[in-house]
Amino acid sequence: NILEEEIDDVIFQTNEFLTDATFTGSQGPFWWILQMCMALAALFSLVMAAGMTYKMMVKHEPLDVMKLFRPLAISVVLCWWYPPADTGMANSGNSWCFLDFLSYIPNCIGSYTHDLYEAEATQISDKFAEVQELIYVPDTLYTSLQAQADVAHTGTSDPGLIDVIVGIYKIIMLIALSVFRIGWWATIYCQQILLGMLTIFGPIQWAFSLLPKWEGAWAKWLTRYLTVHFYGAMLYFVGFYVLLLFDI
Repeated sequence: NILEEEIDDVIFQTNEFLTDATFTGSQGPFWWILQMCMALAALFSLVMAAGMTYKMMVKHEPLDVMKLFRPLAISVVLCWWYPPADTGMANSGNSWCFLDFLSYIPNCIGSYTHDLYEAEATQISDKFAEVQELIYVPDTLYTSLQAQADVAHTGTSDPGLIDVIVGIYKIIMLIALSVFRIGWWATIYCQQILLGMLTIFGPIQWAFSLLPKWEGAWAKWLTRYLTVHFYGAMLYFVGFYVLLLFDI
């Protein structure tokens, strides 16, 4: 459990700061920024729809429902970008939102890989105590060899040599565990930061996709969002194989 509790505290305290009600009301700075982005993006979509309608009327063209459908659909999606019960966009207790729809499959895969990881971790938890005992194998082997043969050289009979070897093994194990844990939690922490940024700025990119030169903005955002969501699933998948290799 090296560094696990400390890094957990950092992640949880960061989330508590972003949702602290003492900053901007009942929902915290994260929700306030998210609501502003959602509202501005939805308003931008409605303005774009109104502009298209005005141009059609000025040119005495029939209203093209398909052209108007896109900005209106985006505005509806942005209103349900996050649960209305959390954002206060509507007087509704519904917890369903557009982001839940997108993250459903990645979350299912992540739950499956997480269960694989936990099952393998449980299987080797009892064996880890036996592995720790291997650290003291050099001491046992040295004592056994010294009992079988009379070693005359003072350098090889130095009891401090055993402590040095065991100490080196402990240092190597400590470095390996530290690198593994730091890499593990750094990936999770970066995933949380990236998901927060994509959640906040996603509505702006969806709204800007209505502009001619930004038509692919929504697709790029969708690709990044799904990719970041799979970080957790891939992390537990790799962790499962690491534990499996350790078990073998």
